[in-house]
Amino acid sequence: MKHHTPHVHHGSPAVACALLVAVLVVCLASQVAAVTTTELASGLGAGVGIAYDPTANALYFVEYNSGTLRRMDLVPGCEVASPPTCAVTTLASGFSHPEDIALDLDSGTGYVTTRDDPGTSGALWKVDLGTGARSLVTFNLGAPQQLALDSAHGTAYVVGYDIGRLWKVNLTTGVKVPVTGGLGHPVGLAITTDRTLAYVTEQTGSRVAEIELSTGTRVRNVATGLTAPFFLSWSDPAETSLWVVQRNPARQVSLIDLVTVTHSPIITGLPSGPSALTFNLASGTAYVTTDSKLMRVQLAQLPMGEPVFLGVGHVPSTSIVDGYATTGPGYFFKVTHAPFGGTINILGNLSNFKSLGATHYRVLMTSPGGSPTPLQSGWKAYRWNPATSTYELTPVGPVPGGGGYYAIPPEYPGAPYRWYPSFLMMRWHSSTNGLHTFGVELYKKTGATYTPLTHLLPAAKNSLSLMIDNSPVDTDVLAVRQVPGGPVSACGIVLSGSNTFDFRIKAYDPNHHLLSYSLRALWGHNKSASIFSDSYASNVNAEGPFLWSGVVNAIVPPSGWSAPCDCAYTFYLRTWKRTINGYNYIIRGDAHQSVTINITGSTCAP
Repeated sequence: MKHHTPHVHHGSPAVACALLVAVLVVCLASQVAAVTTTELASGLGAGVGIAYDPTANALYFVEYNSGTLRRMDLVPGCEVASPPTCAVTTLASGFSHPEDIALDLDSGTGYVTTRDDPGTSGALWKVDLGTGARSLVTFNLGAPQQLALDSAHGTAYVVGYDIGRLWKVNLTTGVKVPVTGGLGHPVGLAITTDRTLAYVTEQTGSRVAEIELSTGTRVRNVATGLTAPFFLSWSDPAETSLWVVQRNPARQVSLIDLVTVTHSPIITGLPSGPSALTFNLASGTAYVTTDSKLMRVQLAQLPMGEPVFLGVGHVPSTSIVDGYATTGPGYFFKVTHAPFGGTINILGNLSNFKSLGATHYRVLMTSPGGSPTPLQSGWKAYRWNPATSTYELTPVGPVPGGGGYYAIPPEYPGAPYRWYPSFLMMRWHSSTNGLHTFGVELYKKTGATYTPLTHLLPAAKNSLSLMIDNSPVDTDVLAVRQVPGGPVSACGIVLSGSNTFDFRIKAYDPNHHLLSYSLRALWGHNKSASIFSDSYASNVNAEGPFLWSGVVNAIVPPSGWSAPCDCAYTFYLRTWKRTINGYNYIIRGDAHQSVTINITGSTCAP
């Protein structure tokens, strides 16, 4: 069984200002593209905990063997230079095997856990990020490992490896309270923003446990079968999945989906002893500490788990392939190979956009043969008014000044249900036929400046293609024919001959998107009968992928039709295209002819 071991590294603990580049091609388990990992620093004294400071654009990390807290300043260009030139300085030293660093940027303070200070079983230290001065917060934590701050409430959470305990610590008084015990050599820790759940890696059991903070109850295991699981990190601010670092011999980072409770390796082939990772969401970058190296990974190449487009009306985005909608059996809106048209409601992941720090977005549309253009539509939606306890119509549109920027309402991500419909990102009035492609751009507005954040969206998911078809369908009852005898003129009266009739019809879509056609006879007082029908369900891909046109000059039904009684008859042809607006089929064709048939020998019932 693999247990946590001390960070022993053979090499100099001195800061490695002589930086070199090694490009490691790392295969993704769920993508074809490769992840490029760049070495930012070498010669670390067993790097462990790491944290990113977005205000100063700097990394803080601790080194287990050398007992130091270091800072790397990510000045523009230093990360992409060849070799990288990001300067590393020592902020504080003399720690006894430090494990983690967490930042309280509002107070300019860092907190460091140390494994085995003399006379204690591990401690928590407070460090001034400006001067490096440190003071003891508490001790005897049982080999404390990863740390999670709740700065707003002056507390922190930390796990003790040796005693299998999750602690809650008062950062002012140093008083520590056990949340739960019985953990199997815990190392990694992540806490939800609402402070309801904790996630802990356990070396004994090789798993990640979910724990209810209010009761200390183990809820479930969200990942098992891991190799020496180490530190945890949220994959994105929406907290739908976790990154877990797995040490030797796996030397990889895996993604844990908390909804499906599955995990898969994403970054593999890392240097020996990977421990922790942190993110710079503004630049779309992740940083990973290992025993001797600090590595950089581009987030654009990683699956972030969150969709960009949720869907179009009632059609999920993942049910749209090559621009056509196909929903599953039993779904309340069942369609097959349906193009789109009319006014379309495009639903976007506004909650995740807000969580990523965006205040505004743009939806760009590329029409056939065109270039991406920001859409600038206006619409009304219902917004909940807590003062009146009613939904009230509210105008939605781009912000004044042009550019197609839309503000993300403050309800996202906290309470998107305050809008109806929720997640309505764009209401687009389609016109030109053909394949149209949509993409989303994210922005953070500060003053009058829109700072792009689009790199935070996974490129593979930031595209939605819709096949647009707004053309009418050709529909006509071309002739009512007596068999034998030939065509009967419209409004004609049949007084002799055969009581067998057939019909020459046109039910044709030149764009090949016909859904169905049906011919019916209407007579008397609400009397009717079906004569002939056909549909795409019987002609799927009849003329190529997604294509079926119907008929142009067809004679139906093959064996003819007989009138049941003497009466005036209307023969009604109805056609439907497969074009939908996300909620309904929207294009229909209707045609009819009327004749009187007085040869049946039967009188119609009232």
